[in-house]
Amino acid sequence: MFLLSLSLAHSTPFAAVASAACAPPVMLWAWERPEDLSSIDTATVGVAFLARTIRLRDGGFEVRSRLQPLAVPAGAHLVAVVRVEHAALRRGVASSLPDPKAVAAAIAAVVRPRVAAVQVDFDAGRSEREFYRTLLVELRAVLPASVGLQMTALASWALGDRWLDGLPVDDVVPMLFRMGADDRVVRRHFANGGDFGSPRARASVGLAIDEPRPAVPAGRRVYLFNPRPWSPTRAAAALAEVRQWQGSVAGRCSPVS
Repeated sequence: MFLLSLSLAHSTPFAAVASAACAPPVMLWAWERPEDLSSIDTATVGVAFLARTIRLRDGGFEVRSRLQPLAVPAGAHLVAVVRVEHAALRRGVASSLPDPKAVAAAIAAVVRPRVAAVQVDFDAGRSEREFYRTLLVELRAVLPASVGLQMTALASWALGDRWLDGLPVDDVVPMLFRMGADDRVVRRHFANGGDFGSPRARASVGLAIDEPRPAVPAGRRVYLFNPRPWSPTRAAAALAEVRQWQGSVAGRCSPVS
């Protein structure tokens, strides 16, 4: 059972919501907590909700599905986010990776009629890139053709590392917040007129509402992270800030070529 309350009193078929390659210009990340986003304007705002977390360990994996309710209006563009974590990265000890095909099947299980795309959030280390690449290939193979495939990316991946270019995803979302040791370098790079080295990372960007925005060029789909639950007031203020920066928040399609 998919433990997600979506307020489906006026459920809208997927085909009537949006194509998998299209999304509103602003997407709100809804993490693991009760969220009421029923007041958003679906013409300009969508929701990327944490659907489940997969923890890799000892050659296998554990799955924790979302337990908190999420309320969204009928017709909202929904992206199901799957967070992947590797226990070995936290413990600092060796741990074999599981069968990527099995993990892909566990990720694909989040797809429901109202989900337009799946977004994988995995801060893979260099030794895990081949596993991650294979995982994305397997996932694309089992996802319905109508469902998009996205991935988040550390800022360092998108600046000068071109390993993103060959991945089978529709959209790459560089996360320009909680950047740790890379924060100063990334901010200086954009302040000096720089951009992401990979063209695949130039359609969308991830920002946090509680951190100053790096000087990223306008014209990109914006994913917004809030460390606290969203409220109508906070969502409206965040959208106004994006409008001021972008100049326009009209609905559009911008798949990565």
